[in-house]
Amino acid sequence: MSLLDRVRAAAAGPTAPIGAGPRSGGFDHVEVPAGIADEPSQRLSKTEFEALPLELRIGLLVRGTLRFYRGGREVAASEAMRAAY
Repeated sequence: MSLLDRVRAAAAGPTAPIGAGPRSGGFDHVEVPAGIADEPSQRLSKTEFEALPLELRIGLLVRGTLRFYRGGREVAASEAMRAAY
């Protein structure tokens, strides 16, 4: 492993095997900002987010204001959705 590979690996953070913990689903929770449907900001688990009506989930994704987290680290929506589905 070259020095550059080590730097890249360190910057990427710790990795877990596929199927281990919250990483297996792409995200473990999502934060919905305040003002959506006149609600205060909310933290939803993956299960709670998936229970929302599909139309609402798509609308929230299109707005681009959701913040997805996996193992305490923020991940891009595209990564969270690609890995989850």
